[in-house]
Amino acid sequence: MMQATDRLRTIFLAIIVLALSQVGSTTAHAQPTDTRVYGKVVDGSGTPLPYVNVVLEGTIEGAATDEAGMYAFTTSRAGAHTIFVSMIGYESISRTIELVPGESIELDFVLKETLINMEEAVVTASSYVTGIEDAATLQTLEVVTTPGAAADILLAIKTFPGTAMVDEGAGLFVRGGDVNETVLHLDQATVIHPYKYESPTGGVFGTIPPFLVDGTYFSSGGFSAKYGNALSGMLAMRSQNLPLATTYSVNLGLAAASVGLSLPIVPGKLGVRFSGNRSFTELMMNVNRIADEFVQTPRGWDGNLSIQYAYSTTGQVKFFNFSTFDRLGVHVNEPSFDAVFQGESVSRLHNVHWTDLFGPWFLEASLSASRYQSNRTLGLLDLEQTDWAGKIRLDAERDPEEGQYRILAGAEVEQLENRFTGILPTRNDILDPDASSYRVQSNDLGTRFGGYGELEWKWSRRIATRVGGRFDKLSLSDQWTFDPRASLLFAIDTNTEFRMAWGIYHQYALPYQYATSPASLHLKPQRSQHFIAGFHIDKQSWQARLEGYIKPYDRLVLENEQNDYTNEGEGIARGVDAFFKYGGFLMTRVNGWVSYSYLTSNRTQQRYTSSGAVFERGPSPFDISHNLTLVAKARVVGFWSTGFTYRYATGRPITPVTSAFLAEDQGYYLPIQGPVGSERLPSFQRLDMNLSYYLPFGKGHNATFYFAVSNLLNRVNVLGYEYSTDYSQRTERRSNYKRFVYFGVSMNINRLPNSL
Repeated sequence: MMQATDRLRTIFLAIIVLALSQVGSTTAHAQPTDTRVYGKVVDGSGTPLPYVNVVLEGTIEGAATDEAGMYAFTTSRAGAHTIFVSMIGYESISRTIELVPGESIELDFVLKETLINMEEAVVTASSYVTGIEDAATLQTLEVVTTPGAAADILLAIKTFPGTAMVDEGAGLFVRGGDVNETVLHLDQATVIHPYKYESPTGGVFGTIPPFLVDGTYFSSGGFSAKYGNALSGMLAMRSQNLPLATTYSVNLGLAAASVGLSLPIVPGKLGVRFSGNRSFTELMMNVNRIADEFVQTPRGWDGNLSIQYAYSTTGQVKFFNFSTFDRLGVHVNEPSFDAVFQGESVSRLHNVHWTDLFGPWFLEASLSASRYQSNRTLGLLDLEQTDWAGKIRLDAERDPEEGQYRILAGAEVEQLENRFTGILPTRNDILDPDASSYRVQSNDLGTRFGGYGELEWKWSRRIATRVGGRFDKLSLSDQWTFDPRASLLFAIDTNTEFRMAWGIYHQYALPYQYATSPASLHLKPQRSQHFIAGFHIDKQSWQARLEGYIKPYDRLVLENEQNDYTNEGEGIARGVDAFFKYGGFLMTRVNGWVSYSYLTSNRTQQRYTSSGAVFERGPSPFDISHNLTLVAKARVVGFWSTGFTYRYATGRPITPVTSAFLAEDQGYYLPIQGPVGSERLPSFQRLDMNLSYYLPFGKGHNATFYFAVSNLLNRVNVLGYEYSTDYSQRTERRSNYKRFVYFGVSMNINRLPNSL
């Protein structure tokens, strides 16, 4: 049923330019003000440590130590604040101090070396973390300052290895898998539709703004039993905690305006965060001369309200609410008719999240509800879709003080609902208004039960393991699943680790797929295995990773010619991922990273022959053989900063149309396809750059003026082919994303704690 929307991929090409409207503030610097903080950082033997990150927790202010272990920075903030000190390979520490304007404060720190960090993201394979953590790959502000990422979490994560540039959007295609094989969580809640301006390849960008998130854990494979119902990848996000100071923010750009507020109502106890964004793209489209593509220029809004309450020194409750709306109308070329796509969608997420300590146990629980509704029309397609997910989850973790072992366990109950009303084509790729169609009105509901247990054991200073398993059961399926998983970490030396991971991963079909026919009632859960091995090197100023993997699939869900779903799909993906990162935010004047992925895969797919639809294996539609990303950023002079991102990807496989025949008693042609994945599109390339100027003013206030140029080399990438009415001729479907400019200003007004 949902494959009927595959032709909507063309819509994505016209609206990709919206990503730049989300740029916001692209660069930040430490704020120069009245209080000077300085000192020295050494290890346990008194040896100075260079490149240690020293920041005011919850802010962007701080510095990095020099070769002599010395640091210094100034700040306009006053009152009680926490200094956070961290460096890879050492235990992070923090200290609360009283900032007094006009004074200088000397703080020296001693960091203890740690050979193995037993955090989840370190023991498991293929993981990348954002936020202020020992295992951080990118800090949150590095996500915001990445050129071409449009201040979007998902677009920034696509600069990591293991994710493929299938197109110019935010869809996370992980190691040859479909975008639906990667699951997103926010404070344990499942984000069921994580993309704005959705298309079959994901969407233009993610729904969750970066400054709502305190950190992320992204895994491209080998993730622990804590996460289930996902075949390929996992992105777990954590929302921000209590605000430390009152902050007002305003952003005005060529296509969007936003406001934000962080308010500590009762310092250290009760706080509120709010932000809202309004998109208005007509001016941006006119400036870049592409407004004629639309009958309704893309527009939308999003807003969030979160309340954080710390009822004790260890316990906290968060109330998180988020809503987003988008609408557009765009011309779409079809072989047999001129068409206009019109669509709108609304997405909401509500979550209550609780954490506390009970002796050696850390407990975390949530109650969430997520709803997505869309209306789409194109040719004969006229579909209203509503998806709903409700979830209860509890996780428990025991981490003894001696740190030799750790126990993790948890359970969840999730209810999923799919509702469809409207008209769909009988053949998925034929949307001609006169083509055969059928009316659908369905409401399908399923409940999934899941649980897991794991033991993480530090055998020695060099060896750590994690073993465990999880079970899941969907009420619509007659089969339980059990997924054993294991990982190993061997520390070759203080900075170099060898990691291995293996596991079985299941993912159930969606509720509506069980209801298409009596045969679909017997759908089994899809299954993959992950075999991963690699080396990770974490030095003081740089990181390097190299991993190889094999991922076989079986029982994949496919739609046959009768629009029924079966488990006839199978396949395999193999590849190598490499990652190198130098420097970091507030650590070095220049920083950046390089990621490279090699992939080869094949997968069962459907193609149309003269006698009807058949299944055959060929390269995965998301098989990007070579994927290369280079990111570089620098503070140039004073408060000027610049950066660039270059992306290269080999063309994705396509199944060509070789001929066509006139449909009986109809005025349109039916295509006949060649072998699955027998052609590839030309390579994809794009260079994005930005320039920004940071202007501090008043007592801790600042404004950032930014200018961005996307696709600087004006390369027109080929993203598919369009055919004539009888399919005898084809032309390249080129991206509308030519050289594109965007500019704006972002302002932050900070009300210092002692003036409350």
